[in-house]
Amino acid sequence: MKTWHLLVLALTGAGTLFWSLIQSPKGPSAPVASLAGTQTDGALGPGFVLDGALKDRFDYWLSTLGELGLAALPERLAQSLREAGWSEADIGQALAAFARYQQYLKAMGSLAMPSRASAGELQAAWAERDALRGQFFSAEEIAALWGADKGLEELTLRRLEIQALDLDPQARQDWLDDELAKAPPEVQRALGPSQRLSRLGTMEGASRDQLAAEFGDQVADRLEQVKAARQDWQQRVAAYRAEAERLQGLPQAERQEALAHYGDQHFTQAEQRRLDVWLRHQLQ
Repeated sequence: MKTWHLLVLALTGAGTLFWSLIQSPKGPSAPVASLAGTQTDGALGPGFVLDGALKDRFDYWLSTLGELGLAALPERLAQSLREAGWSEADIGQALAAFARYQQYLKAMGSLAMPSRASAGELQAAWAERDALRGQFFSAEEIAALWGADKGLEELTLRRLEIQALDLDPQARQDWLDDELAKAPPEVQRALGPSQRLSRLGTMEGASRDQLAAEFGDQVADRLEQVKAARQDWQQRVAAYRAEAERLQGLPQAERQEALAHYGDQHFTQAEQRRLDVWLRHQLQ
């Protein structure tokens, strides 16, 4: 199943649009409700450069499809570029690039990009995508628009390759940590937090000192609190089960009353709802 953004569907149905370059400013457009309190990512330069910041501006306005019609987007984009101090000539170049970008997204709708795949399958899908980009953009433009994604994509492939190996969880995590350490700084910033959480999953029996060495004192203290709360909960659930077993010989109504009294003594109302889920699903 295709996993591309829904805007591809809108672009596919819209057909090829040709924009006229806007030579004179128009009055301010009404604000877009879905964009209230938001701003575009990246800082635009003083004039036209087809780079990641301008692509972010394209995507920003394409995200309003459905609330705005496709034909309204060029003027919205142009207005935002005027507010950034761009000349009309630079805005004209940006609008031409915007139309080309939309044509690329429309073509992307014909590709089936896997949401779950092996490293080889994902690499083949990305190669097909890269070939399609080459039909709409020069090599220099592709590097400027998507070059920052390369490090993340390469690390994603390495992670899939490592996860496919027959390794124990600790060894696999060590390999993943090593690959992240070799990745570009921006990739480390993007994936570092999730990688640290993955490592935490391999440290179930770690001492407080080991946790502090890996994550810092504040995190270690919080994890110790969570661990203690979990152990306390499990002990109370075990005690409840033991009490229920002890009361097995009583008549049903009397047993239920006794268990309800025990629950009121040892669990809050919120905890009793949680207890009911644990008991029904045989959680440990």
